[in-house]
Amino acid sequence: MVVGHLAGRRAALRRRADLPQAVVLTFDDGPNPEATPAFLECLAQHDVPAAFFLVGRRAKQSPELAREIPERGHEVGNHTYSHRHQWTLSPRGTAAEIRRGTEAIAEASGRTPIAFRPPWGIFNALTASVARGLGQRSVLWSVRSEGFRWRPSAEEMADHVVAHTRGGDIIDLHDAGGFPDTPTRVLAALPLIIERLRAAGFRFARLSEFL
Repeated sequence: MVVGHLAGRRAALRRRADLPQAVVLTFDDGPNPEATPAFLECLAQHDVPAAFFLVGRRAKQSPELAREIPERGHEVGNHTYSHRHQWTLSPRGTAAEIRRGTEAIAEASGRTPIAFRPPWGIFNALTASVARGLGQRSVLWSVRSEGFRWRPSAEEMADHVVAHTRGGDIIDLHDAGGFPDTPTRVLAALPLIIERLRAAGFRFARLSEFL
């Protein structure tokens, strides 16, 4: 498992150092009916594109919201069907999670996912190859807004993201999942992150530009 995980991480896209003025915002674990609409509105107000890595069963439960994401000009990625840890899955289970996620997201959103991100950034021996066979490059991140134990306030989160962002970075945020209050804190931090990164001279790119 560890060998497959390390190989998957090495092959995954984490940043594009050759795009020194560009950064990408990505959101995991949605769509979340209680929070995603507010994220979409904030991004619209600031005219910023993003990529949403959707969980297939959640997209299936909220198809109108899943469809609104690309209608608002954002891209969708595959975050598996049920957000299972890849180390707990058999080869058949791995393939099913990724393929079912692709199908559910495409049906709900009307868009085929352009990339794949495994839950928690964990790969097994087949994860990357199954995603690649579906035409989805594995994408991780180079900046993360919080960790498994670190639970920053909105201001601390914005400070951390801005301080650690370089040109070409992929920033990982959450509109669902994480701690119970993660979406609330991320939403409060999002305008600060956008404004401060723009003031530092960065532009917000679409994920497809990085692929």
